[in-house]
Amino acid sequence: MTSVNSKITFDSIGVGDELPSLEIGETQETIDGARNPDRLFEGPPKNIHNDPDFAKRGLFGVTVNGGVTTMAYVAQMLEQWFPATALYNGGSLTYKGVGPFRPGDNVTFTGSVTAKRSEGGKNFVDLEIKGVDQTGRLVGIAEATVVPDA
Repeated sequence: MTSVNSKITFDSIGVGDELPSLEIGETQETIDGARNPDRLFEGPPKNIHNDPDFAKRGLFGVTVNGGVTTMAYVAQMLEQWFPATALYNGGSLTYKGVGPFRPGDNVTFTGSVTAKRSEGGKNFVDLEIKGVDQTGRLVGIAEATVVPDA
């Protein structure tokens, strides 16, 4: 297996290759910053993302980031190694949160190539990605298909 260290093309990557990891530290400020203030008229509703007192009564006992935010971190990881067009011109990204991503957590995302194929004149690369926090707990998993030469 090779380790990728530059922008990737279909020809330069192989099944089993690992993508360089990306580590993200989470804070309450970054969780709060994920909101769209233009949509908020009288402030956001209290929820497990923005209200520590509300979150204390919930499943995780503390605030957590939203799964969409974590999915964006996965996209950020991919865009370091593939052009953004690799996702947007026929690629796909699916993320599933498995555990909470809390303020103070550092999550490392790692990924590997599971398949390569050509269909209809396009080259596709399939990837599996996982995020693990500083304690070794699985935070989430993702599957991505990229069109590296798009």
